[in-house]
Amino acid sequence: MSDDAVLYEKKDGVAIMTINRPERMNALPSYSWTEGLAKLWKDFDTDPKMRVCIFTAVGDRAFCSGVDVKEQAERMAQAAREGGPPPPSGGGSMMATAWQNKVSKPVITAVNGVCGGGALMFVADSDFCIASPNASFFNPGVTVGIVAMVGQVTWTKSVPFQSIMRMAMMGAGERIDAQRAYELGIVTEVVHDKPLIDRAMELADIMRGNSPTAMRIAKKVLWASLEKGLTESQRQQVEISREFTGHPDQREGPRAFAEKRKPVWQDS
Repeated sequence: MSDDAVLYEKKDGVAIMTINRPERMNALPSYSWTEGLAKLWKDFDTDPKMRVCIFTAVGDRAFCSGVDVKEQAERMAQAAREGGPPPPSGGGSMMATAWQNKVSKPVITAVNGVCGGGALMFVADSDFCIASPNASFFNPGVTVGIVAMVGQVTWTKSVPFQSIMRMAMMGAGERIDAQRAYELGIVTEVVHDKPLIDRAMELADIMRGNSPTAMRIAKKVLWASLEKGLTESQRQQVEISREFTGHPDQREGPRAFAEKRKPVWQDS
């Protein structure tokens, strides 16, 4: 299964989505942003055998340079010739990321090389991100007359506000390197000693050993907390966590620990 621009494979409970347009700096066409990736996310989230997803890209030059600007320019020119409205921008019609598709399972984004423009959404909307030492992050939007702040809006909940504002206002004039991204909390780890995908698989393998239902509920709790204040988030956590009450994994975990064996979790 593929959207033509993104490779999709399943391996031992781990789904791997890999952007495969290195000749275009892994820029994605409009179909991927609006339909193609949405189908892949749905397949991953509804497959009971899949526990974790890794989202990455081919090569080490670019993770993703965002929207395929050349294709977008052609679409705008066509709309102008036909007298119709220009294609939407700013992410309003996009259904490309894990969060936009309400994916309930854990998603790791592994950034290799340049991550620019709309691609920032893949980082901000995943559960956590790791990066290669040559990774860099920037948003050229205002430099080319585009307002695309969706990923950065999410970051305002976790990254220092002025750092995000600086990225937005500087446009193509400034890039955040991997180490600075780690310091700001944009990425959780810079991988120096092995291929990025190998480290992503190590992390996915650890997570694959956890209760899939417990991870799903934990994810639901934490993402929901971004939209509420502290007191309300704590109350909400209690309510959401009740979904786990009586679940077979709630009994299996302590039993397996006492019996010194690996737990056998129920597929989520």
